[in-house]
Amino acid sequence: MAEERDLKQARVVYKSLCEMLYDRQWHYEKDEEGLSIKCSAQGDDLPMEIIIEVDAERKLISLLSQMPFGIAENRRTALAVAVSQANNGMIDGSFDYDYLSGNIYFRLTSSYRESLIGKELLNYMLMCACYTIDEYNDKFLMVAKNNMSIEEILDFVK
Repeated sequence: MAEERDLKQARVVYKSLCEMLYDRQWHYEKDEEGLSIKCSAQGDDLPMEIIIEVDAERKLISLLSQMPFGIAENRRTALAVAVSQANNGMIDGSFDYDYLSGNIYFRLTSSYRESLIGKELLNYMLMCACYTIDEYNDKFLMVAKNNMSIEEILDFVK
């Protein structure tokens, strides 16, 4: 369990997160007890549901977004290739792929251990996530719906 000073620091980070979203005029749902928010954005093609949590015990800010579609069993190997190609060389964040369920998530974390976290970092996390998700979500959907060879998937996702 997080100590009181860790919880106090987490609440400061959470307050900055809420202020950043308010400043950007984003609509969001707050869970003050759980130090998390839920929000959404519309990309060029697909909607993005985003959860951001402040973890007082591990001193982390975690952003998670599940792709709004599932993957049929017969296309899961193809999506494993697509997700691997997307993650190759990615600087911030990554796509997590659960092969058994066919679910894909984008994850981005930042530690605030012995740091002061400002709205600029939180804004960066949100904008980086939205850009990256929007860049790849439609590609993953196309791979899920179309028969492509491994080479075609690699070229398409690149």
